[in-house]
Amino acid sequence: MSGLHVLVTGGSGGIGQGICTVAAREGANVAFTWHGNKAGADATEKIVRDLGRECLPVQADLRNPDEPSKVVAAVEQSWGAIDTLVNNAAFSEAVPFILIDDKDFADIMELNLFAAFRMCRAAVRGMIRQKYGRIVNISSITGSRSIAGPVHYAASKGALEGLTRSLAHEVGPYGVLVNAIAAGIFEGGLKTTIPEHHQKRYLDACALSRFGQPAECGEVVAWLGSRRNTYINGTVIFLDGGTLA
Repeated sequence: MSGLHVLVTGGSGGIGQGICTVAAREGANVAFTWHGNKAGADATEKIVRDLGRECLPVQADLRNPDEPSKVVAAVEQSWGAIDTLVNNAAFSEAVPFILIDDKDFADIMELNLFAAFRMCRAAVRGMIRQKYGRIVNISSITGSRSIAGPVHYAASKGALEGLTRSLAHEVGPYGVLVNAIAAGIFEGGLKTTIPEHHQKRYLDACALSRFGQPAECGEVVAWLGSRRNTYINGTVIFLDGGTLA
């Protein structure tokens, strides 16, 4: 990723921080968004700068429809077009289906789906102009398979995978490749929202009998988002240690 300009949403902790770390290690300059976790954002910035790369943290609430375009504009003003966009920002909550109200559903869609859509819409213009771009959307195994998980979270991730496949067809001819990673349970981040009995079921089913490490997701993202990826497009890659194998 040497010399590439990468933008990661939700980079202040968990998988997002792991992605930023690996991208910087592989030579990319890294911009990332954060919302409420200032300490985590500072830690991510230090990691990237200690690796000798430029870093641009941007505080933003991506649930606000106007924020994604402002984030992209800020990065483009500093570095020009974005080479690699990683839509990682998301949240979940353990709510039984019968207790999910309209606001719960709308809130999770705003961040997990609409923010990713708006980020893609804003960033892809520059990618098309330069005839090069990589987009990686961080999904979840709940978006592809029928497993225990909050219904509204699963719906948001399933829709994100549909967006990924369709967008890949539309922008592929311009040199922009779009893929997704269906992540299992990883240390940090959303793991804290998963009830312990569901975590145990995951570990029991996982061929490796452990949760993923954020940097392991970062490794896959770095390859998909690099110049080395020239033919994987419109694909959802499962990264779950063999849990659903």
